[in-house]
Amino acid sequence: MMKRDFRRWSKADQNNDGSLTKDEFTDFLHPEESKHMKDIIVDETIEDMDKNKDGVLSLEEYISDMWPRQGSENEEEPEWVKIEKEQFYSYRDQDKDGVMNPKEVKDWIIPPDYDHTRAEAKHLIYNADVNKDEMLSKEEVLDKHDLFVGSQATDFGQALRQHDEF
Repeated sequence: MMKRDFRRWSKADQNNDGSLTKDEFTDFLHPEESKHMKDIIVDETIEDMDKNKDGVLSLEEYISDMWPRQGSENEEEPEWVKIEKEQFYSYRDQDKDGVMNPKEVKDWIIPPDYDHTRAEAKHLIYNADVNKDEMLSKEEVLDKHDLFVGSQATDFGQALRQHDEF
């Protein structure tokens, strides 16, 4: 764990002074939000899933991370696992060599056209907009206070403290 944290710390420390500014520390804690930290996420994902330590993810490693076969070997595979296997062969393994290399893992976990901020905003509105008018009232935000406090979009509730109306 220390090796992993040190690598992440070093990547976040953009001026290489051995300590982190507030922005660098934010990058350390939330590497998915910073462009220069994306490769760390890929490396950590591969480390977590790559059981045979060959630097790539096989179908078995990919599936076992989501469905670790807690039952017997005779247990029938759920439909969603069959779909994930199809996804692996059809989309994840882009060069069709039977494994996901680091670039393919990156395309899977950090799609180039995915906007995290927009996705989080849509999530908040979908879950808090009780009357489904696609606008949030003060009451809707207050009624779902826990949702907003737990959201990175509100800086985990800090943004709510800066507004007297909340």
